[in-house]
Amino acid sequence: FLAIIISNSIKGRLGMFLKVSDIINLPVINLTSGQQVAIVKNLVLDASKDSVLGVICGENKFLPWEKIVSLGQDAVMVETETDDLDELWEELKLPLEAPLFLPEQMLGVPVITKSGKTIGSLGEIIINNETGLIQDYEVSDGLIKDLVAGRNTISINQIVTYGEDTIVINEV
Repeated sequence: FLAIIISNSIKGRLGMFLKVSDIINLPVINLTSGQQVAIVKNLVLDASKDSVLGVICGENKFLPWEKIVSLGQDAVMVETETDDLDELWEELKLPLEAPLFLPEQMLGVPVITKSGKTIGSLGEIIINNETGLIQDYEVSDGLIKDLVAGRNTISINQIVTYGEDTIVINEV
């Protein structure tokens, strides 16, 4: 019983971690009406702040992180003051310019140490659902190695450079 209480308090303090792939296709639900107002199509990430800038819910529908009440494993929750849903959306100009990026621009990019050793390719981005901060990155070393040994995880503080062609990290 004591272990359950401790576990819940840690979970509450740290938040829950979600993979970007788990967030895409989540419904966006308005807390005021209970209505589904959109579906998450993509995320916009900010490499300079290691955070989620917001989610793209369709053409001309960008939902900034500040307007998200909560991000759960089953839905993104928003709240409007009125029945006018237009107050949720902001304009987003595509294509994005650095330091902003879409996850698919980074997934599959080689991850290389400062000494020049390739450790794999970026396989997944892990987000803290309460803060919107990028928590970790999963690095794939190929399907067979991923299945046998699992994926490596690198933390944000290991990143030296986000490049178009590679991600450079400190030695592992």
